[in-house]
Amino acid sequence: MPDAALINVNGTLYGTTFLGGTYCSGDAGCGTVFKITTSGAESVVYSFEGGSAGYDPQARLLNVKGTLYGTTLDTVFKVTPSGTETVLQVVDGYPFAGLTDVGGTLYGTTAWNSGETGNGTVFSLRP
Repeated sequence: MPDAALINVNGTLYGTTFLGGTYCSGDAGCGTVFKITTSGAESVVYSFEGGSAGYDPQARLLNVKGTLYGTTLDTVFKVTPSGTETVLQVVDGYPFAGLTDVGGTLYGTTAWNSGETGNGTVFSLRP
């Protein structure tokens, strides 16, 4: 179930699904990063494993020099087009909105349950 818009990386479209993939308990899966060509050939690039490896991505991916960056319900991650995923940071408060790159620093927001008043935060990290 895709929740976010696709991005174009050298003519291949990349996106995320909130559910699906081969990991997690039950039949629903923890979500995926997928790619699809403009002629319709689709494949899974990465299946989220849950727990500290992240689960349920909902925001649009960000392409920075050929590496894809994104957020799950509680992590900021990067994944290569060949499928190697790395968790960059665990984030409290659900970073639903995705990331923005400003001069090599990634910025994002959290939805709630974080910050001084519990109403969200702005965070940054340098990958």
